[in-house]
Amino acid sequence: MDYPTLLRHLEGNLRLLDARGTKYIGLESLEGEELAELKEGLKRLVPKATKKTEAPQEQGSSRPRQKPAQMIRRFLDDQKSSQPFQKKISKPGAFAEKTKPAEMPLNQDPNQAELIPTEKEPEAVSAVEAGSLEELRELFKDCMRCPLGSGRNKLVFGHGISQTPLMFIGEGPGADEDAQGEPFVGRAGKLLTKMIHSIGIDREDVYITNVVKCRPPGNRNPEPVEVASCMRILENQLKLVSPKLIVTLGNVPTRALLPDIQGITKVRGKPVQYKQWTMLPTFHPSYLLRNRTAMPLAWKDFRMIASMAFETAE
Repeated sequence: MDYPTLLRHLEGNLRLLDARGTKYIGLESLEGEELAELKEGLKRLVPKATKKTEAPQEQGSSRPRQKPAQMIRRFLDDQKSSQPFQKKISKPGAFAEKTKPAEMPLNQDPNQAELIPTEKEPEAVSAVEAGSLEELRELFKDCMRCPLGSGRNKLVFGHGISQTPLMFIGEGPGADEDAQGEPFVGRAGKLLTKMIHSIGIDREDVYITNVVKCRPPGNRNPEPVEVASCMRILENQLKLVSPKLIVTLGNVPTRALLPDIQGITKVRGKPVQYKQWTMLPTFHPSYLLRNRTAMPLAWKDFRMIASMAFETAE
């Protein structure tokens, strides 16, 4: 696990860190010596951070309170710049070779059962092992592979029929989706439904999902480690649905599948190939709500969808 990923992981689990101590954070992917140094420092740091944030500020003092996350960042920065630590990571990619960020291995302490992937969440789930979308949903319903899992209300898996030539992929759930457990049910979802109906297709005749299945805080874009954690689910959804056409809504899903592709304004409306599937990038409905001038381009893209997905070659 490299330094930025470790930092994101620590900050994403800060609530558990404050409540239960460092043993509840998954640092076991590091070598024993580095792990011991980080843990020891955090054990000294967290009680001080908690005490400082809870203590009332002295009247007339302009010195800002220091949050636990800031203190953890400072400690890790000190560790990273220290001579012993630099010597240990002098070989480029040493940590990255040992641990892939997408896997995010967690502490195997038996008291941390809620954060450990269950037996129903195997390291690799193929389309053969998950014979249907319902089976796949069941396998990942308690997923805690990234920090988003601890903050979700409902996992937003996907919605629609399993055998359809058309599949829409967004970036992640919003507040309405998190509350209802179904993708695209808020304002952006209503616009998407309207656009689907406008080309003569019912929403129930397509499959709709997102790259990440849990809501990112504040509806921000999902981070790379969060996208990577959910790609196993998305890949299996693609295999099980096996659509004729994938429509990616915005930059996040487009680049989740094709990382080196240009931005959405340059690639929208241009069919590309992702593995065995044809993919058509277009604007995300939430972008269209904020930028009405892009609507004509989006309608142009949608007019291509029906013929690409449902018409058969003669």
